[in-house]
Amino acid sequence: MATIKKEDCSCPRRKKPTCPHKPYRVSYREPGGRAGKPRQVSFKKLEDAEAFAVKVERDKDLGTYINPKAGQRTFQQVWREWVEAGTLEESSKRNYQSVYDNHYGPFFGNKPIGSITPTIIQEWEADQKERGYKENGINGRKNVLSSVFNYAVAAEIIGRNPCKKANPRRRSGQQITPVTDDDIPTMEEVLGIIAEAPKLIRAGFWAMAGCGMRPGESLALSDESMDWERSVLAVDHQVSAYGCQEISGYRRGVKRGTKHRAFEQARKTPVPESINEIFNDHIDTFETWGDRGWFFESPRLNDRHPSYDWFLDQFKAAAKLAGTPQYTPKSFRHFFVSEAIHAQIPLFEVAAWVGHRTTRTTELVYGHLVRRAMDRGARTMHNRLGLKLEPFKGLIVPPSLTPAEDDIEDWDDVA
Repeated sequence: MATIKKEDCSCPRRKKPTCPHKPYRVSYREPGGRAGKPRQVSFKKLEDAEAFAVKVERDKDLGTYINPKAGQRTFQQVWREWVEAGTLEESSKRNYQSVYDNHYGPFFGNKPIGSITPTIIQEWEADQKERGYKENGINGRKNVLSSVFNYAVAAEIIGRNPCKKANPRRRSGQQITPVTDDDIPTMEEVLGIIAEAPKLIRAGFWAMAGCGMRPGESLALSDESMDWERSVLAVDHQVSAYGCQEISGYRRGVKRGTKHRAFEQARKTPVPESINEIFNDHIDTFETWGDRGWFFESPRLNDRHPSYDWFLDQFKAAAKLAGTPQYTPKSFRHFFVSEAIHAQIPLFEVAAWVGHRTTRTTELVYGHLVRRAMDRGARTMHNRLGLKLEPFKGLIVPPSLTPAEDDIEDWDDVA
């Protein structure tokens, strides 16, 4: 059992209320009986010491005990541990670091993670709004934040995830931010951006819009991955900013496998006839290079893949010149999925083409488009059945809502 002992300090009695000493010491053992490690925590006030003593014994009984010193680790320390504990690519780690530097570090970095309360989470959300960030972006970053706290709970660093209490009306477990109509470019906007792209890389833009490929995947297009006769593309490589020594011999370059999939799990996606012609025109103009017949080569170095960052910069510049700077390469994937759903292609097909883990991801991200597909489904069935029901309308007798006299007599007999 936890015990409380008072150890008086040497300060004069008149100064004790404001002295820095904590005279009330709670002694207890961690879970495990006599094998549990002895611990001591000091408090300024007796009531705080009593409350802690009751809580620590209750937590031990319930199996929810957390070492108080664990929560003294800073958010920054736990963040780094969380990043390293996962299986993130080096490029993803770099992106997470950028998000941390811009959004989490200034607000949470040096705070003990155990001191971060739901109120502090709400203050962070308010700060994000004051800085002009959109609600979708804030919600997405809060999902990441919640994952860090979930890790801290699982690692027994803290007892509860403060994000879950910061906004109890929010649906827990929602890790994906749905797209809106504003996130999806029109056909004219897609064509405008592609028209402003450098010819050397323009076929990669077409691959994103017409085949639903990610930027790194489109940069890794090759003659080897194309089934020209069936017009099917095997998406089995990607250009990444880090970790590519395996093939290219350089830190930056191409590697086997794509997001969520190893090399042997390459996905396949159909190539429209028009995109097939664009690929052929690209090869006729620029030729291919390397063992696999890579489509794209660095504009500055021979036998090297273009830089992933350079590709992103080219897209940003093209979007700005086209008058649509709000779009990113991911917007082209949104366009591809949107057009596929509008064409009533089954979700499991769309999910397989773009490399989603499950159709659930597709439903969460593009839910509003799926709901519209339901409306189209109802109209389709109406068009198929509605006209053919016309001859039967006079033969269909609606049920009587007013009981007949015979029915009333029958009920009287029953009564």
